[in-house]
Amino acid sequence: MARPSAPRDPTPAELAAAAPLLPLALYDGACVFCTAQAERARRLSGGRLRIAPLQTALAEVPWVDPEEAVKALQLVDRDGRVYAGAAAVVRLLRLTRPALGLLALPYHLPGVRWLADRAYDAVAARRYAIAGRSDDGCADGACGVPWAARGGAARVDQSTITGRPAARSVRSSTPPSSDSNQRE
Repeated sequence: MARPSAPRDPTPAELAAAAPLLPLALYDGACVFCTAQAERARRLSGGRLRIAPLQTALAEVPWVDPEEAVKALQLVDRDGRVYAGAAAVVRLLRLTRPALGLLALPYHLPGVRWLADRAYDAVAARRYAIAGRSDDGCADGACGVPWAARGGAARVDQSTITGRPAARSVRSSTPPSSDSNQRE
């Protein structure tokens, strides 16, 4: 999966408004696999990290690219820095379980990051096939992602996300990858 250009930095006002909510991990709330992993991370975090579905919390961090948020886990640190995909998992471990975070240090070795990013991308691309969809909060074949306030589309067509058209009676949602190379 191609990595995007660098995400934008938050404005001082955006960071000040979001500060009480950070650090924040955004996951795909319609993905059963993602939701289960988010619940596990929530238990491990001991309250040191807020974990929320991107479908409801994306508007709280307007500098996070919605197109990237639907592809991969996004972790927004206290300083506003955004980690995505495998880099977000590594950062999540370092924030919630420092001992486990030490085990993730090899991620920063040459070649390991590349492999970890590819493995993350492969799982993310197949996450609905792995465990299914819950589709909570979605209707009409598209999932409302609160990015309309940022000038983007108010809804994302499932075909843009999954590569296949939405069934007429099935509610759909959004998936997770971002630039982890510049952010760790």
